[in-house]
Amino acid sequence: MEVTLVEINIHPEKVDKFLAVFHANHLGAVKEPGNLRFDVLQDESVPTRFFIYEAYQDNEAVLAHKKTAHYLKCVEALEGIMSEPRKKTTFKGIYP
Repeated sequence: MEVTLVEINIHPEKVDKFLAVFHANHLGAVKEPGNLRFDVLQDESVPTRFFIYEAYQDNEAVLAHKKTAHYLKCVEALEGIMSEPRKKTTFKGIYP
């Protein structure tokens, strides 16, 4: 299992835009054949900070996700609403 934790920080006035953009990405990702989880989390203490927990069956599924229209559209839209670059940490899942 391939897991990625992504931290995304958004300009305060762009939170609603982020939620709309990422909702579309979430809906597409959970339908992908190799997707196991795709959670969008908001930091309770910093409401402009979001974490995305993505779990995919294998690296091929991760690579396929990065070629989807919903992912590419999301990445493009994020450029105008993030307050800093995304931070990604990858993990090997032990227990699904």
